Amino acid sequence: MPTEIVPIAYFSEFRCPYCRALERDLDTLLAEDPASFRLIQHELPIFGPASELAARASVAAARQGKQQELRRRFMRTPLVAEPASVLRVATDIGLDVDQLTRDMASPEVQAELDRTRALADIFGFIGTPGLVIGRTVLNGAIPYTLLRRIAEDEKSRQTSVC
Repeated sequence: MPTEIVPIAYFSEFRCPYCRALERDLDTLLAEDPASFRLIQHELPIFGPASELAARASVAAARQGKQQELRRRFMRTPLVAEPASVLRVATDIGLDVDQLTRDMASPEVQAELDRTRALADIFGFIGTPGLVIGRTVLNGAIPYTLLRRIAEDEKSRQTSVC
């Protein structure tokens, strides 16, 4: 029987230090077993206008296929999210900056951020990071060993058949 791909929904905030650490752990997990897991990124800006700006840029960058590249730059550098710095990073990674700017202000990007907030509320996330690994919901920082154990447990579960 083929192995099911385990979805990992990741709710994060660029200014959250726990998200920065978890981001590296998720990269490690996915690199170790890329065929078993699929990461679904959810931007959950909770720390004000700078966070909102970075989240909009991330969602807009996804429309150009460069969300993870932009996120890595944001999460691994001491970025102060302001329009000039966000556009500088976007230029550095080869995004169409004019398109990015239009997308950031679009109703579609706002709708995606609104959906993410609604999902976070459903899961009871009161902060970041938030994870849904298969059928397991976690809120807050967790060590890599626990992340790996939960991911492996979810991977080994049988698919329910109705």
